[in-house]
Amino acid sequence: MQSKIFLQHYQGMAEEIALLDTGATENFIDLKTVAHLCLGTKKLPYKWTVYNVDGTLNHNRAVTHACDLIVSKGNKKI
Repeated sequence: MQSKIFLQHYQGMAEEIALLDTGATENFIDLKTVAHLCLGTKKLPYKWTVYNVDGTLNHNRAVTHACDLIVSKGNKKI
């Protein structure tokens, strides 16, 4: 399911389209969005191999950086 979301960051607000997967075990943000929003990242001490739901290796192959985000809906922050 795709949904329009609003991201608040140090430069203001940005509108993005998000893919919502209620069965996902982790949260991901693509490099293009990280660069567009000028978000800071930190290098992980290891590469995290990513597989698609069908078991094939994801075309990006591995996650090498992380980005800390606070997710909120109304007054609730996650």
